[in-house]
Amino acid sequence: MSAKNQHWRLCIALVGFFSFVFHTSAQEISQQVASPTQESAESVDSQDDTSTFNPLSAESWMQRLVENTQNSAFEIIFVVSANQRETMPYMWRRGVMPNQSPIEQLSLLNGPGFEQVAHMGRLSIFEPGYAPYSVQGSHVQGPIPQAFIYEGFDLSAAYDVLLMGRNRVSARMAQQIRVISKDKTRFSYHLWLDEQTGLLLKLDMYDLDGSLLEQIQVTQLTVSQSVNQVFSNFSVDQLPQVSTSNAQSSRELLWQAGYLPVGMRVLKQDVHRIQRTGQMTEYMLLSDGLVDVSVYVMNANEAFQEDLAVATGSHAVISKTDGRVQVTVVGEIPVVTAEKIAESIVIVDNQDD
Repeated sequence: MSAKNQHWRLCIALVGFFSFVFHTSAQEISQQVASPTQESAESVDSQDDTSTFNPLSAESWMQRLVENTQNSAFEIIFVVSANQRETMPYMWRRGVMPNQSPIEQLSLLNGPGFEQVAHMGRLSIFEPGYAPYSVQGSHVQGPIPQAFIYEGFDLSAAYDVLLMGRNRVSARMAQQIRVISKDKTRFSYHLWLDEQTGLLLKLDMYDLDGSLLEQIQVTQLTVSQSVNQVFSNFSVDQLPQVSTSNAQSSRELLWQAGYLPVGMRVLKQDVHRIQRTGQMTEYMLLSDGLVDVSVYVMNANEAFQEDLAVATGSHAVISKTDGRVQVTVVGEIPVVTAEKIAESIVIVDNQDD
């Protein structure tokens, strides 16, 4: 095993389930894009509020994407492609159970299999090499940024959101939207939203130099109440229970980040045990509404002793040790930004100890 692969395995063990990075040996699928099909758009059209929707506003289109994603029954097949990586196909379903409770399923279609199921605040994860487990979560966590399809956060503090006009994607008319980092410390995005359903058809992610970093392309889109039939015999009682072994202690941490990108703030901080390694770590979650960044700080005597700087596609993992503590930064941000955050961590000595 190469030194790079060894470092990467150490990194995965450290960050645990907070970083979902998929590795399979499956063959590449065909790049030919089939035209999305739509059995019925009635469930989407009925959700649109024409009294408040402004077709000339990028923000209105983004809000429509969030609302229609959460209020529609659909099945979407999409592929994720990036330089020097295999093209990965996914199936994403959303619908309701017979009792009308929302349910989502995300499956990786190549390789030994990776699947997530989200239902009633429980996110169940099935991946090769690990026992199935559940964590608290309302939605599946896949390649598409959560803020675009679920959360609808105001991104104006960190990004410029621009409407770029109409274009055709997979034989469907779409609205183009650009999302650009204001301080040029994060990736930029180019979205194409289906004019008829409001759902995502294509998403490009660009590096700081403007080069294409990753592309998500929808190959099949079905919006229909018939998708709910897939879940009619789905046994949610068989899903793993949410683990209660990760005791968390919310308190003010004895360190702080001296640098944060424009619009990024601290969402959460606690002390907990990493599920896969059993190690205790101090944890801080940063977010600008679109990008989440995890910062881990642990005693250097209990941590991995080697510094690490890994970028796989759009994900960066930076780990630095100063002899006292090890700082690890994980997020979908450029490596240079992750390094700047890691290097800005300042340890505050507790005078009472």
